[in-house]
Parts: sequence; structure tokens; C-alpha cells
Amino acid sequence: MPGPTGRRALIWFGSTAVLILIVYLLIPHLAGLEDTWHRIRDGSPAWLAAAIVLEGVSYAGYAWNVAAVSAADGVVLGFRRSSQITLAATAATRLLAAGGAGGIAVTTWALSRAGHGPRGAAKQVSSHLVATYAVFLAAIVLFGTGLAIAGAEPLLSAFPAVLGALLFAAYGIAIQAPDALQRRLGQGGGRWRHRLLAAPQALADGTHFTIDLIRRRELGLLGTVVWWVFDVATLWACFWAFGGHPDVAELTMAYLLGMLGNLLPLPGGVGGVEGGMVGACAAFDMNAEIALVAVLAYRAISVWLPALPGVVALATLRRAADGAVIESQDEAA
Repeated sequence: MPGPTGRRALIWFGSTAVLILIVYLLIPHLAGLEDTWHRIRDGSPAWLAAAIVLEGVSYAGYAWNVAAVSAADGVVLGFRRSSQITLAATAATRLLAAGGAGGIAVTTWALSRAGHGPRGAAKQVSSHLVATYAVFLAAIVLFGTGLAIAGAEPLLSAFPAVLGALLFAAYGIAIQAPDALQRRLGQGGGRWRHRLLAAPQALADGTHFTIDLIRRRELGLLGTVVWWVFDVATLWACFWAFGGHPDVAELTMAYLLGMLGNLLPLPGGVGGVEGGMVGACAAFDMNAEIALVAVLAYRAISVWLPALPGVVALATLRRAADGAVIESQDEAA
């Protein structure tokens, strides 16, 4: 969990990446779009329905991960409660993007009430973030390297792949910080030391816990893979709904680059993600008109369609969390 300086750096990087994609890659492709909006009425209902189903599977994958990781740490949520927490966190993220801060806060609160306690909940959320974004970075490295070998634009392939690899290395060093600081500070420092080490310690705890789950072959960790794969599949189905037939590797890379727009402090990442995705799609020589309507349809399905059940889940989350406490206490007895 990066501090204020780290968050500012991430926001700066995300903003810069999105602006580069929009200004240098997208605008030259946006001539003659007067008929673009008419395409929205011509979308295939069958493909759009398929996109909705695929997005539902994506959310189910993340809920599976939440339930499995919680159970591995001694608190049984069940799939229904974990789905409720997932939807509620999604609704909170839509209200406060900035790297998902709203969703992180809601998930931490819910898991704390469910029986993990503040520190255990922080470890749980850290584990979710580690698993989720490890898959994200691994995909950037994998697809970026493959596309670079195939001769794609370096800004869209080799550069993200190298950056992803460097972030992996930097993260491996960063999680050693709590132990190093503890040795350096010794027993002194008092309350300020506790605050200084809280976020890095939670991140390190979550990382070690995730590694332990991998060693134990916890299948629920695959839920994060399901989350990303089926979310990309939703975007793919939206392209087909409007007559687009994109290359899967290029579309996946455009999706990953567009997701950097979530770092911008906008509600739901609205504007940043769309601009980044459409710009990257245009840079990969996909039809800009189709890319625009397909991305807008994808965002409507992935962001706004779950908003209503998410708000309902957010309103009833206290009762669900209390139910999880009772269940875990009953099983312990």
C-alpha cells in the first residue's frame, strides 16, 4: 500500500500514460466519426448478452477468491457473503476511484467485522491486492514481450513489459522494508513507529500469506485469474457486438494499458480508462469507431451495470458481516 508520495507518483504515471495515448495515438484516428454514435443502436443483442454473462463470471471469480482466502485464515464467509462484499466494494470504488481506495476501505471494514479483526482484515485485503495485481503485471510482461517480438509499437509492448518487470523487482525489495526498519529502529519509536510500519507491514503480511496459499495449492487464488480473463472477454464480446474482430493479444494489451486510467482520481475511473483503451486500440490499428462504441459498451456493463446491486449490497453489508461473525464463532465452538 503506497504512501502519499507513492500514490502521487502512480497518479502522475497513469495521467501521463493516458495523455500520451490520447494525444499521440488516438486523435489521428478520429477523423469522420459522425456516424459512430449510430453504431450503438446496431449492436448485436446476442453478443451484448454474452458480454453481460462473461462479466458476471468475472465478478464470481473475484468473490470466489475472497471466500477462499478468508476461509484459509479461519473465517468462513461463504460465496453469498463474499459476493456481497465484492459488489459493495465495487460500488464504493465507483464513487472513489484513485486506485480503488473506496473498495479497499469497504472490504477492510467488512472483513474486520466478519471476524478477522483490523490487522487480519488488512492482511486479507493485502493478499487480494497482491494476487490481483501480480496477475495484472504478469499479463503486461507476457503480452508486452510477445507483441514486441512480433514487431508491435514499442511504446505499447516493450516499454510496458520492461516497466512491469521492474515493478516486480521493486516490489520484491519493498516488502523487505518492515523487517529492515524494525532492525534499524530497535524497540524505540513508540506510536510513530507503529504508524510508519503499519502499511508496509500489512503489505508484507499479505504477500507472505499469499505465497503460503500458493504452496498449499489454494485453488481460490485462481479467482483473480478468472476476474481478469473474463473481464477481457467481456470487452472482446463487445467488439464482436459492433462488428469488430480484434486480435486477442492486441486487445488484451490495449485493455491492460487502458486500466492504468484507474489510477486517476476520477469516479469509477470514468474518462481515463475509456480514453486509454480506445487510444491503445487505435494505436494497434483497430477501427477507432468500433473501438469507441465497444469500449463504452464494455464500461457500461462492467462499471455501471453492477452499480445498482452494489449499492444494495453496500446498504446491507453490516448485516452480512455480522452474519459471518456468528458463523465463524459457531464453527469455532
